[in-house]
Amino acid sequence: MYADFGYMEEGKLGKPYDLKLMVRLAAFLRPYWFLMGFSLFFVLIMVALDLVIPYLTKEAIDRYIVTSAREVILRRGGSPEEGRLLRQFEKDLIPTEEEGRFLLPPEALRSMDRRDAALFQKAGLLSENRYYLFSPRRPEEEALLAAYPSFFERSGPYAFISVDRMKDLKREDRLRLRGRDIEGVLHLAVLIVLILAMHFGLNFIQVYAMELAGQRMMHDLRMKVFSHLQNLPVSFFDRNPVGRLVTRLTNDVQNVHEMFASVLVNLFRDVVLLIGIVVILLHLHKAMALLSFSVVPLIFITTLFFSRRARDAFREIRFKIAQMNAFLQENFAGIRVVQLFRREEENGRRFQKINEGHYQANMRQISIYAFFVPLVEILSSGATGLLIWYGGGRVLQEAISLGVLVAFLSYIRMFFQPIRDLSEKYTILQSAMASLERIFGLLDQEEKVQPPFSPIRGNIRGNIEFEQVSFSYNSQDRVLTEVSFAVREGETVAIVGATGAGKTSLLYLLERFYEPQEGRILIDGIDIRERELSDLRSQIGMVLQDTFLFSGDIEENIRLGDQGTDGAKVREAARMVKADQFIERLANRYHTRVGEGGEVLSAGQRQLLAFARALYANPRILLLDEATSHVDPETERFIQEGLAQLLKGRTAVVIAHRLSTIQHADRILLLHKGKIRETGSHGELMAKRGLYYRLYQLQFGVR
Repeated sequence: MYADFGYMEEGKLGKPYDLKLMVRLAAFLRPYWFLMGFSLFFVLIMVALDLVIPYLTKEAIDRYIVTSAREVILRRGGSPEEGRLLRQFEKDLIPTEEEGRFLLPPEALRSMDRRDAALFQKAGLLSENRYYLFSPRRPEEEALLAAYPSFFERSGPYAFISVDRMKDLKREDRLRLRGRDIEGVLHLAVLIVLILAMHFGLNFIQVYAMELAGQRMMHDLRMKVFSHLQNLPVSFFDRNPVGRLVTRLTNDVQNVHEMFASVLVNLFRDVVLLIGIVVILLHLHKAMALLSFSVVPLIFITTLFFSRRARDAFREIRFKIAQMNAFLQENFAGIRVVQLFRREEENGRRFQKINEGHYQANMRQISIYAFFVPLVEILSSGATGLLIWYGGGRVLQEAISLGVLVAFLSYIRMFFQPIRDLSEKYTILQSAMASLERIFGLLDQEEKVQPPFSPIRGNIRGNIEFEQVSFSYNSQDRVLTEVSFAVREGETVAIVGATGAGKTSLLYLLERFYEPQEGRILIDGIDIRERELSDLRSQIGMVLQDTFLFSGDIEENIRLGDQGTDGAKVREAARMVKADQFIERLANRYHTRVGEGGEVLSAGQRQLLAFARALYANPRILLLDEATSHVDPETERFIQEGLAQLLKGRTAVVIAHRLSTIQHADRILLLHKGKIRETGSHGELMAKRGLYYRLYQLQFGVR
């Protein structure tokens, strides 16, 4: 009984990514392509800025922080290969005062081919001595050389000092010696701060532009769905709970917006960022780049496994939530019945079972996430460990600089960040795809009330004719069977019969809330399906047994659909049905707020306002469905007096269970099991002593 609560479709999910749905969504984005393009262009700029920062860090380390020249010792009678190397790098070598001793600047060492660098190391040409090399051009640098003559050596325009001896300099002298390096680091630091500030500004503009496009798109989508729902036939709302439709316009549209704002833009950014990182890493060092990417296949397999398991868990959670919401709605909507029949404990047990299922579904999803997220973290940490092991060795071998290794570590951390966020993005994308599927499913609902090719407009006189009309709500059980009758202009016809005879269905067909399966309905000799629908309904007033009021004031509810400001006409309509008597007693009179559904008014007062609303519209045809069932006999007598004046010259079809209210009708039709059994005035039907007579006897206790 409580397996799905009529919400099975909440558990159905389409593909995690459906291109057809995205193409349809793109139609709503098309008017805002400029904002989107503008936002995506800024995303490209921000990605470029993100990629620049680690590279600037590398430059700061290699150019200004860790910079030392290596000592090269030439040996007489060296091998031909050594001679080739020396000739090849002769232009980069800086001679010293000692014969056969040279310095190789750090930039020359970094630009050296890896094979040549290995040969240098293997041949023993490079010693372990390191020197800080600079060109003294500033007065403070010359003064420093004079202050420490035994610490520094000169070679043409260059001066150099052993890195080991630098620690023997005074602190202020060391700062003076590294002054240009400190300035270089400061300039790069200022540049990074400016880049971050620019990134912040661009990010603000990008998010604002994208959100503006997204909010406008969601606004258009909501309006499209709302307008479409209003034009669907009443039969559609018989099959679909209102709560579900409200969810489509609120939660589902919000899910789509979250995907648009949080996933699509970030997905574009992540793709561009990953491509940029791959290109930069391959440019910096191919071997280290390939080593870093060695864990990517494992991450891909893990992600594929996670996505399938997460999809199943997500489907189950949505289904359990739908069960819970449906049960809660049912339980609290019928809380009076629950308490009246002391169902609190039983309903508590049933809810506990549903709640336990929801808990278990969430725990299964948590288990999947608890496995995936740490595993990705382990794999990314493994890639970092491999990078430190291999890259650290290459740094020690002078094959790469420390700055390159630091840049690699920064880029690898950036590379794995989108993968860490995959779980959250996947959930949002899955939810949005399910919501899109349901939203477009609503938009694909065809409007059964199709407009005619050349709709007829114009005033109607009020002649009504039903010709062999048969109707069923479910296409199986007939409510009306070959019903035929006519109502002349200005005539008042009452329809009576037992509950379920099909009386209200006749009025619904006349208003075209539903379409008959057989036969036709004519007004002034024209099939109502040939008339323009809004024009037809504007000339037919209807008062239902259950009155619905909107959450405005009394005057707005009487003027419903009319944007005019004729207060005198509103008051006249209220006076004719005696509604003015209770309205005048209210604190704000006609400007009293009635609350949602008219909750501040009694059932009888709401029905009086429904009468006033119908009279204000001044229709040619008036349909009354048990319109006085909620008013007291005295008020009903007043209404009948007002209606007697109003119905002059108008056609009226009145449904009533209380036969006393329709005895003065021009004709009475008795409907029994979907067919008209008797027709005539009250006196004629009483004289026949048929079904109407027996109905009268039952109601008034006459024998």
